Amino acid sequence: MSTDSTASRPRHRRIHLFQTLGALLGGVTRVTVPVLEDADRAALVAELDEVSRVIGLQDPVAYAELSWPLMDHLVALCPNRILVTTARDALALLSPQLEVTADTDWLDWPSLAVDFPILRDAVAEGDAIAAELAVERLWGMAATLP
Repeated sequence: MSTDSTASRPRHRRIHLFQTLGALLGGVTRVTVPVLEDADRAALVAELDEVSRVIGLQDPVAYAELSWPLMDHLVALCPNRILVTTARDALALLSPQLEVTADTDWLDWPSLAVDFPILRDAVAEGDAIAAELAVERLWGMAATLP
């Protein structure tokens, strides 16, 4: 086995873990966005605005400190208890393995700067499909393995 293959294995694993969470959180988003109460929608939009501001600073620690709670908040608002339980369990199990949010090589700032505003606008407009697709892109569903 080559060194390159061994070195790329952790990155492949991260991509798969992120994509797993992306699929799950995309589903959470799709069922949550259309039924949000006005106050909850406004709170999520404000959080998304703050994450977008931090993305502009390209500060990985601040990004992690805001983006993980944002996803937790989205899950908490989900009306589907099965999705809530599954998402919380997956986040709890997988997040220790996903310490990559402080790894600047992993974060794609230009893509984040595009997809978070798309997610923000979709949440604000109640567009479940656009929000789901934005979440999936944020979690690497569009990523391809080398």
